[in-house]
Amino acid sequence: MAVTLTTETIKLINLFESITHVHVKDCLVENNTVYFLVEEGMIRKAIGVNGISVKTVEALIKKNVRIYEYSKDLLKFIKNLIPQARDIRIKNNGESIIAEVRVDNKSKPIVIGREGRNIKVIKEFLKRNHNVKDLVVK
Repeated sequence: MAVTLTTETIKLINLFESITHVHVKDCLVENNTVYFLVEEGMIRKAIGVNGISVKTVEALIKKNVRIYEYSKDLLKFIKNLIPQARDIRIKNNGESIIAEVRVDNKSKPIVIGREGRNIKVIKEFLKRNHNVKDLVVK
């Protein structure tokens, strides 16, 4: 599935890339938070020493910044998005891909987020970058 970016997200990506010198694969804006998906192996560089790059971007855009690492391997990508995942199962019936993730009960609120914000962003990244139709958290 092709990733469609808005003018706002393109501007945010350009700013982020100019500060961090890291290529951004995808970007989502949700409420007061900007989510960046960076190339595999580049997350440490994107964060910067002691988080200086993230803090600089946050100060300039006046929004919170969250960074996730992309992976071509769907299982690894899900693990990057949901570090609390204990067990990940992928169901592919030829027409659609559904990911099922098991997490500890105490981790569910963190994964889902207030008003489902975190899970919404995770589902959108999975859909846009790996064509995953649905994500089930158990």
